[in-house]
This record gives sequence, C-alpha cells and structure tokens, in this order.
Amino acid sequence: MRLWRVPYPKFGAGPGLDRVSMIAERLGIDLAGFGADGAVIVGSNGKGSTAAMTAALLAQVNPDVGLFTSPHLVALNERFRIGDEDIGDDELETHWERVAAAAEATGQTNTLGGFEFLFLIAADWFTARGCAHTVWEAGIGGRLDPVRLIAARRLALTSLDLEHTALLGDTLEAIAREKIDAAPLGARLYVSESCEPQRAAIEAHCTERGVSAMFVPADPMRLALLTGAHQRRNAALALALARDLAPVSDAQVDAGFSATRWPGRLEVINQAPLVVIDVGHTPAAIDAALAGFQDMKVRRDAILVCGASHDKDPSALVARLAPHFSTIICAAARHKGAPAAEVAAYAVDANGDAEIVVADSVAEARRLALARGEDKAIYVAGGLFLAAEFKAVHLGRDPALLAFF
Repeated sequence: MRLWRVPYPKFGAGPGLDRVSMIAERLGIDLAGFGADGAVIVGSNGKGSTAAMTAALLAQVNPDVGLFTSPHLVALNERFRIGDEDIGDDELETHWERVAAAAEATGQTNTLGGFEFLFLIAADWFTARGCAHTVWEAGIGGRLDPVRLIAARRLALTSLDLEHTALLGDTLEAIAREKIDAAPLGARLYVSESCEPQRAAIEAHCTERGVSAMFVPADPMRLALLTGAHQRRNAALALALARDLAPVSDAQVDAGFSATRWPGRLEVINQAPLVVIDVGHTPAAIDAALAGFQDMKVRRDAILVCGASHDKDPSALVARLAPHFSTIICAAARHKGAPAAEVAAYAVDANGDAEIVVADSVAEARRLALARGEDKAIYVAGGLFLAAEFKAVHLGRDPALLAFF
C-alpha cells in the first residue's frame, strides 16, 4: 500500500460542521441519509472494537457494510472498510482527489481538518459503492464531531473516561453529554453497563434531547477477540445495534464475532512465542486490556515491551503495567515517544524487583523480547505509536515510513 499523508491539520480551524456539510453537498453526498440504516459509536474507550463487531455482524446479512474507524495502525487504508476489505490505493486516490477538489471549490482548503477530510472520503466511498449499512466511529466527543451529521437513528455509548477535558468537560457527566449530542431527536442510544455510575445524568440528558437510552448488560458469549469483560460489554452493544438494523440470526452472531478483525486491540501478531500488541493509552483502557492479556497468556510468564507517548501521562500508564511483569523492556516510538530512559525510571518506581531494560529502538526492543521470550508471552503496551511501530518491524516494514497526524 502507498504512504498517505493527510494534507490538513488534525483539527483544522476548530470544529466546523458547516464546512463539512458544504463540502458534502458539493460532492452530492446525503450525510443524513446514512442515518436510517447506519450506526454511530461514541465513547472514550472501546469505540473501534464495538464498531468493528457491529459491522462484522451486519456483514453476515449483507456484505456491503461500510466501516469508518480511527486511528489506523500501519496503513491509512485501514480506516475505511467495506465488508472485509480495506479500501485499495486506487479507490482511495479517487475519493481523496474528489474531496480535496470539493474543499477547494467551496473555499475550505485552509479550514478543513484532517479527521473531517477522512470522514468525507469515507462518505464519498460508501455513497459510490451503495453500502446497505454504514458504521461510524466518532473521533472526539459527538456534539462537534462530523458523525453528528449522519443523524443516526441508532447509536452506542461504549464508556466514559476523563479525556480531552479542555474540549469535552472535566467531569464524566459533562463528557457523557457531549458524546450523547451526536444523537438526533428520536434516536435510540444503547449504553454500556460500564456507564452505570453516570446513569442518572445520561438518562436526564437523553430525555431532554428526545433520545431513548437503553442500558445493555454485558454478554457472556465466547468471542473471537479474547479480551475479557470490556469486550463482552462491547459485544453486547454491537449485537443490540446490529439486531436493531438487520435480522441477524444466532448462527450469524457466532460467525460475525468470529470474523471480527480489529488491528491493534489485543492483537495476536505471533503465536510461538505469543506476541500481543495493544494500543490502549488511557488508564482505563490499559487496565481493561491488561486483564484480557492475563487471560490470553494463561499460565505463561510474560515480558512487557513498554512505552508511552510524551503527550500523555507516561508515569500513570507505566504504573498500571509494570507491577505485573518481571521483565520490562522500555522503548520510545519514533512518533511522539517518551524517552525510553524516562519510561524505565517510571517502571523502576512501579516495580523495583523487575529486570528493567532500556532499548535503543522499538526494533531493538522486539529483538530483546524475542531473545528472552521463547517459552513466554510478550505484551507490547503503552500506546498506539509503540504498537504500530512494533507491528511494522514485525512485518518487515520500515517504521520510518509510518505516517500519522
């Protein structure tokens, strides 16, 4: 696949639903038309997994299901999928050029945000391919996110965590309100049981907006994504959404969950030894994924390859991971990686009994982990960029060619 670099800053000139609508109209896209047979996923953690499972379930009934998610792990193409296929370079180029031309024609080249640009590419592709259903993962929040323009009749709220507080608010209740505001009047909102502590605030805000809120208990069924209790909650939301949109049989439920593909979320990239990567970068996401990994490794000892982005809180993330491993290899991703020595210092504070190793690069961290891990499990955790670079090296790709924004 080609290397794609988004030519717009991530947030553009601030939130801009009007400009997204203007460009969509220029392209002949009816964004609200997706809402009748589509679903929007909002929340702090678990959005991508829930979206991927919803799309996989719907694809058992009709394979023409469009899925838009973020971020990507190794290739930008991963953000756009119909059925089980990521968008190819040729189609991506076609829709990339169409959206860029529409942005220029409407005078929005200097205001459009990168996420909005990719959202419009997805909408243009799904329109051209005539998708029966579409599933959209929100970026940040909901009120100011382009997915609000989908006017989805069915949405899911996966979880709540303190994130992007300057934009969304500094309480979980305030963040819930921002995310719920992606829902139009008359929509149904399926809510994870993880949001139970905020139930009163959620129900009050939904009543005020004319939205039906339904809390969904976790589903105990066995999943192909072996990730513990948080994925059972996500699966329950996905099943509720899918069955609200299509007649998904019990046999199709099993097939859909087994077919779910979601890179970077407790993803097994090697079996012998077991190597698992995870992109979680908030304390809640770290805790949930770690619990899933503990189930996956069974009774094997495990090695941690650890890193964190410098714009997060490395000390908090490392503190949650380090106590569970006797060997910790610290590395800095090329993109936004906190220095490996800094990560190591936090690991020593959190687990002074562990063997702490500082690697010169993610590639070196992988080599060291594999040398020590013949009969052990290897867990790569601490953030998106570490997981992406580790996987790229594992696949024999040049990590310098990874592109994010």
